[in-house]
Amino acid sequence: MKVQVLCAMAICLTVACTANKEQSHKHIAPLDSGIRLEALTDCTLPVQFKYDDFNWRGNSLSVTVMNEDLYDAAEISQMQIGDTLVYEGSPMVITSITPGNSGITINNGLEEGGAELMPAEGGTYRATIWNDHSVYSTLGKAQLMLADDFIIIDCGEDFKSPSDTIRTNQKAYFDNLSETSRDYFFELNTRVVIENGKVTEINRHWIP
Repeated sequence: MKVQVLCAMAICLTVACTANKEQSHKHIAPLDSGIRLEALTDCTLPVQFKYDDFNWRGNSLSVTVMNEDLYDAAEISQMQIGDTLVYEGSPMVITSITPGNSGITINNGLEEGGAELMPAEGGTYRATIWNDHSVYSTLGKAQLMLADDFIIIDCGEDFKSPSDTIRTNQKAYFDNLSETSRDYFFELNTRVVIENGKVTEINRHWIP
């Protein structure tokens, strides 16, 4: 009888330890952006838009607001095998962690379906993809009013080309872009600056 009791206790302890071990696995997700689409007053945002998203008569621009995926550095430093990392919007169970000189490789890196994390500002890590570009999440659509004197800072088609700064006739500039393959702006290269609830600057920089 004692043997049976001891065996039962051992099984219970084993099950309890296993459950505790499973419960200890963490779910690591990107930090909240702090951006509220209904209250975009003073901020700089990565966005997507194309020429057709302008409403010149209404002096507004419809954009898709994006957010760079950042993780808390403390959570990343405590990351373990078996934890789940939300990467590119999907959960990834961590099977390997490889620290490097410039960042951390998860599950053998991008070529094998893994992830890459790089140190960023403010005690964070950023999720990256090819060419060291950050991973972005979609926050939603927003209708932005354009300031009467908003400026455009636009890169050239070649990385050696200087950027153009357009302070007047902005509609004509975008009209010309609509006739080329450069009328699409997206989160990897475009930022809009909002001041007092209106867009004061659209800035597109060159990327590879």
